[in-house]
Amino acid sequence: MGKIKKSSANAAAVIAVAFSFCMYVAAFEPFGAAELAYVFAVPAILACRFLCGKNEAAQRRAALERAGLADKTDPRDSEAQKKRGKKIWLVSAFAFSYAAWIAILVWLRHVYPPAGYAAVMLLPLIIAGLFIFPWFAMLPKMLPSLGENHAARLVKLAGAASLWVALEWVRSWIFSGFPWNLLAHSQWLRPASIQSAEYGGVWIVSFTLIFFNLAIAEYVYRLFEWQRWKMSSNFAGKIPYSRFSPEFYAALALAMSGVWIYISKMPRPENRETAFCAGMVQTDFAGILKWDEKLAESNLAIIERLTDGLKLAQADVALWPEAATPPRWPVVGTPAMQKWIERLSAKNAMPIIMGNMAYDFAEKTAQGGAFAVSPKDGLYEKFYAKRRLVPFGEYVPSWCKWLGKVVPTGDMKAGSEPVLLEAEIRGKKYKVGALICYEDIFPKLGRETAKAGADMLFVCTNDSWYGREGGAWQHAAHSAFQAVSTRLPLMRSSNNGLSAVFDQYGNMRPSFTLKNADSSTWNADTPSPAPALKIADPYGNALEPESLKIRRSSPLLDSDGSIYFRGAGFADVVFYKNFRAGDTFYVRHGDWFVGLCFVNLAYLATRSLIRKISKLMRRANAQ
Repeated sequence: MGKIKKSSANAAAVIAVAFSFCMYVAAFEPFGAAELAYVFAVPAILACRFLCGKNEAAQRRAALERAGLADKTDPRDSEAQKKRGKKIWLVSAFAFSYAAWIAILVWLRHVYPPAGYAAVMLLPLIIAGLFIFPWFAMLPKMLPSLGENHAARLVKLAGAASLWVALEWVRSWIFSGFPWNLLAHSQWLRPASIQSAEYGGVWIVSFTLIFFNLAIAEYVYRLFEWQRWKMSSNFAGKIPYSRFSPEFYAALALAMSGVWIYISKMPRPENRETAFCAGMVQTDFAGILKWDEKLAESNLAIIERLTDGLKLAQADVALWPEAATPPRWPVVGTPAMQKWIERLSAKNAMPIIMGNMAYDFAEKTAQGGAFAVSPKDGLYEKFYAKRRLVPFGEYVPSWCKWLGKVVPTGDMKAGSEPVLLEAEIRGKKYKVGALICYEDIFPKLGRETAKAGADMLFVCTNDSWYGREGGAWQHAAHSAFQAVSTRLPLMRSSNNGLSAVFDQYGNMRPSFTLKNADSSTWNADTPSPAPALKIADPYGNALEPESLKIRRSSPLLDSDGSIYFRGAGFADVVFYKNFRAGDTFYVRHGDWFVGLCFVNLAYLATRSLIRKISKLMRRANAQ
């Protein structure tokens, strides 16, 4: 009977871990259940307490034996059971974290099949194995005992949260870096939850979320054990700890700090200044077909008609995505392409900011970059060269040069500086800081661009590689954090995916898609669209013109409420006077919060080492 009970308890713990990682996946796009990020780890932490419990059971047993009330029903009393529980904990934490990341990155299978299928299996293995599982593996050693004082408990739980942030930060640079879907990014559509990024970047939001999980779990566990002790002892003796849980109130204070920042800096109409109307071109060219020269001229005709449509919609600037024009015809290096774009800009009397290519025939080097074209002066000589290249797709990392000899890989030259683009819009000159494709997932690059003096950010990307699942939505989440952490408006133009304008609060501005007379989405098949009178929210719910006064957020959406379509649209770029754009605490001081997390971890490690040395010395002296 005892073995059956133990097996049932172990099975329940495994189910709890599985449930935690199900909630973890659901918190991110495309599911978007952001609130689950505050509690996703609670079942797993409670399972950890049960499977890998410290000395609470031993303390209770000793107290009961002194009272003459032996407790022989606690499965955690057995050392063998504890070892078995730890094994179960480690295996389940690894297995379900790996499965969770396969579910999150399942869209990778669309990238260069069959290599994409290999990536779906390998990349989640790296992320789960090196950055998610280690946190859960260390958790049994980092959780405080119930008998520790309040200060010690807070420090230990903060240490556990610090370890999560430290692992996320390491993930942002090791092996070329891949800070995709950090825990904080689950909150990108919850503006009140992300405003603290102005001070500590994405890291402080991740810390708040995981600390909240730890605090809730510890609060529940504390109440359970307190009641259990009380009932099992038949009220004999004093319970050696109270029900008071300071970490719970600390977590509430952290969570409410973001809300307080949002309320204190609440966007008000009198603080809002509309700068200009940004027109976004969404070409919807298939990733592999963009290299087909047979389609080059027809693709250029589509771009021209979409850009002409923006002029009819009275947009002030045209934004083109990455890989809008044929990559074999770079704007720098191909005079005919340069003249064609300059003619298009002059015809519509509208500047063009775009993702494109530069090729140096003398050095035989190619660079992906962002460029600005003036209707008066043509292509500006100064352009931004992509600094963070996509591993294997655009270059081969130095640590695996051998791979370039086995499979075909990219060979592009990386830029080194956050060069700002010059653009005159509505008679005012702006400095535009560009981030290309997955560069916007790196907090450091946005910070450096803001520090260089950018007035706004521009993200041009090609998300057609991701298929039509959650990849584009997951990618867009990073743009919201770039806007908040720098307090710069961000314009985002995607070949296929999410195109939108983010304000300084990280909110998407209401976007209007160009429509045909029958209200269907205009895709450049006809020459004369009309501006849309209706928009939809990110979930496809139609919004009537009168409801636009509520300032509902929206990317460009087609008639079915999808972000995956060919077309064009526009949204206003606004500035709020209550912000010093590009001059936030995070921009000035960088990843200081990550440094604080490492200091806390170093303190805990040092304290643990000192205690172990002291214990060994006492044993030696006793002998």
